[in-house]
Amino acid sequence: MAVLYPGDATKEGKALRLSQQYMLCSASVQDILARWKERGNTDWEKLPEKVCVQMNDTHPTLAAPELMRLLIDEEGLTWEKAWEITKKTVAYTNHTVMPEALEKWPLDLMEELLPRHMQIIRQIDQKFMNDVKEAFKGKKDDKEMAAFLKATTILENVYADSVGGPKMGDTMEKAEAPPATVRMANLCCIAGLSINGVAQIHSDIVKAFTFKEFAEIYGYKFQNKTNGVTPRRWLAFCNPELSKVITKWVGNTDAWITDTEVLRKLMDNAKNPELQKEWKEAKLARKQICKDYIKKTTGIDVPINAMFDIQVKRIHEYKRQLLNILGIIYRYRQIKAMSKEERAKVVPRVCVFGGKAYATYIQAKRIVRLVTAVGEVVNNDPEIGDLMKVVFVPDYNVSVAETLIP
Repeated sequence: MAVLYPGDATKEGKALRLSQQYMLCSASVQDILARWKERGNTDWEKLPEKVCVQMNDTHPTLAAPELMRLLIDEEGLTWEKAWEITKKTVAYTNHTVMPEALEKWPLDLMEELLPRHMQIIRQIDQKFMNDVKEAFKGKKDDKEMAAFLKATTILENVYADSVGGPKMGDTMEKAEAPPATVRMANLCCIAGLSINGVAQIHSDIVKAFTFKEFAEIYGYKFQNKTNGVTPRRWLAFCNPELSKVITKWVGNTDAWITDTEVLRKLMDNAKNPELQKEWKEAKLARKQICKDYIKKTTGIDVPINAMFDIQVKRIHEYKRQLLNILGIIYRYRQIKAMSKEERAKVVPRVCVFGGKAYATYIQAKRIVRLVTAVGEVVNNDPEIGDLMKVVFVPDYNVSVAETLIP
């Protein structure tokens, strides 16, 4: 797992992860171009009509300079023509609003591993700065322009004078200058034909705060694409018991699997006791499967009639697992302080955690340890009994999700 998902606490770890990202980006872009040519296409200006490379977060950012490299070095296009095509072909989906979580690579590592791509990235940065200065001429004074470029250039802590423009090979001369980095999100914003978040509120924050300077330049690029859940995978396939009930009560048709508007027919019978009974039985059947899996993998016997409170996703501070377990500790202490009569009114709850984190993420490991430590206390407290259980499911993956989520 350390090789497939390398930690980047060391230079070797960073180099491995960057190499993996480039390998996957290069293979994908080369395959796209090869297929495009196999179909008889020869006019590169029409590539954007047939191809869109969606950079899903910053990890595939190298697809942009790699496309540039292939068009220039392998296909013989001019830099200017390759750039115009690339800008119409790649697009960027953002997945985090926290600036500190946006991917950056040490400049010296990028220069060492990808020297040709760094030539292209420096040229993109140079053109970007020139374009920005021209676009805002007379609208921003020197100080404002310096701050604006400091926030938006691809290369960070490289240009001694943002207003004067980049100088090839320039670095900060201060004794304790911050490290020079390549900001992948900035490259995505500059190269991408569009920039989207994955929920309306997320997209609004991305435009108003995370990339507010880019929104001032490229307001037309920003849009929203709300993430959805496919009923095919997470209902029809994973929960056949409930799917059978739905199919029956929307008119004995499975059209709802591909047309969710059909689900509105359930409203016509929402108060029907027979539908409610079948619905409850289906949900209970899936809870039994979940209960059995938890018992098998953790040895913990959870009450089937409790509320199942499940948080399964990547372990990270901003994913709020820590906040969740602190809330569980609070509720546990509240229950401990209750009288027998008060406890009788408490809804029993099974709190389930699951997820992975990269090998060197120490804080994530501490969060997992806290969850398991709390579980050891809560699950063995005879006063609490079945009012609360805390479980960490090991080896979380999509197959496990298919059991936990329904």
